Amino acid sequence: MKQKNSMTKQKRKLWIVINYLSIILILSIFYTGKYYDWPVFVIVCEAASFILLIFSFIKVFIKTQLWKMSHTSDKNLDERQLQVMLNSLKYSYSAFTIIVLVIVYGFAIAEQGPIDVVIAACLLYIAHTLPAAIVGWKEKNI
Repeated sequence: MKQKNSMTKQKRKLWIVINYLSIILILSIFYTGKYYDWPVFVIVCEAASFILLIFSFIKVFIKTQLWKMSHTSDKNLDERQLQVMLNSLKYSYSAFTIIVLVIVYGFAIAEQGPIDVVIAACLLYIAHTLPAAIVGWKEKNI
């Protein structure tokens, strides 16, 4: 019998991709809006991107309990779960470091000035979700 919060690995991967693509959409539309002085169509697209981000976050991180697993105390995890989380943390923070360096140096090379608060918020989101995304991506059963 399937658990209420279970999702196939393939579907989890799809929703993880959708979740992170929505962040790219949010940033792309934000800079488009900034450049074109926020026409109504761009505002609507930005709102739709936020809705997609929230919906996909709930679908892949909340309903599968990946968020809870990645944000619980190590005292509440069994040995297998603890090993899975430590491994995901190792990979996620390595990836996060590379992402941040690419963005910081990209802005410096392009002489775009300081990083906007929207990028900072997206990076904070990525930092908090990446360990859970790696678990969702790699593990057959959660």
